[in-house]
Amino acid sequence: MCAVFGEWQFGLWPRCRFETVTPVALHDSLIRPLDAADDMVALTALIHRAYAPLGAAGMNFTAVDQTLEQTRFRVEHGHCLVAEQHGRVVGTLTLDQAYDPNVHGWARATPWFFRQDVMHLHQFAVDPALQAQGIGAALLAAAQQAAHERGARALALDTALPAAHLLAFYRRHGFAEVAQVQWDAKHYRSTVMLKALSAPPPALDDAEHRCAIVRCFFASFQARDWLAARALLRDDARMHWLASEEHFDDADAIIRVNAIYPEGWRIHVHSVEATLAGGVISVIEVFHGDQRFYASSQFTFTQGLIAFIQEIWATREDPPAWRQASILGAYRRGSAH
Repeated sequence: MCAVFGEWQFGLWPRCRFETVTPVALHDSLIRPLDAADDMVALTALIHRAYAPLGAAGMNFTAVDQTLEQTRFRVEHGHCLVAEQHGRVVGTLTLDQAYDPNVHGWARATPWFFRQDVMHLHQFAVDPALQAQGIGAALLAAAQQAAHERGARALALDTALPAAHLLAFYRRHGFAEVAQVQWDAKHYRSTVMLKALSAPPPALDDAEHRCAIVRCFFASFQARDWLAARALLRDDARMHWLASEEHFDDADAIIRVNAIYPEGWRIHVHSVEATLAGGVISVIEVFHGDQRFYASSQFTFTQGLIAFIQEIWATREDPPAWRQASILGAYRRGSAH
């Protein structure tokens, strides 16, 4: 089974779970969780100041000009740490668990952010006037400790390839490049960097990575990003629709049948789980006008790519009149989700 962290699955973490984290003193600074009393306007301004040199160099990081609402959303859906000095917040980062393919479709560029056993950090900022004093290193150490305590096998991040000083900083702190991505609307390519927190480290051929690839696959479908979906398939990948006895005998045919399917549909991923045989089983729901469909898909992999998909599709329908609690006893209707 894929690793799942109970209530924290898909990154929707209750903030109260983190308010008991012990603050850590660093010289005259304090590393602690964000508090409800902290000034979000000031936090946004701090982030803007820290990212301004990157923006001036042509790298349009989200944090360069993110709105107050974006700051609130990002910290409320993760574990935000701050560095406080003489009563003023001078640094911050936010730690997240796996993104949800139903909500964060933009993360489809890399499976690393869809792994349930890898946490990742973002909006990492230190006041420019106080950089190179160990505050950033202390925030990273606190994030690593928080991730380790919550069972994560690794900590991930991404940064712009042209930002050589940031790459060097993360390498010094034990992060190594594992992938390159091109985020939507960004003027630069990014590198995804990983630091293992336990042995064995996460790998491209382990069960959770295969689950993450399937999440990326469906997120790419929902975004109509057919190139991204195609990149997850072997050239000779095959797909079988069992109920209609249809066979699609290469990757291009698999993509084409989905790309030309009549528009207006939306995918919701309900579950993605690894099998003992090395494959992945998923359950999705598709909304298309007034119709709803379910698909159970079984994926097999070769060399880190999807090699075969077998799908069983069903149309949502009401049960017949004879199926009722008065006859069957322990029976009920209603969605489990």
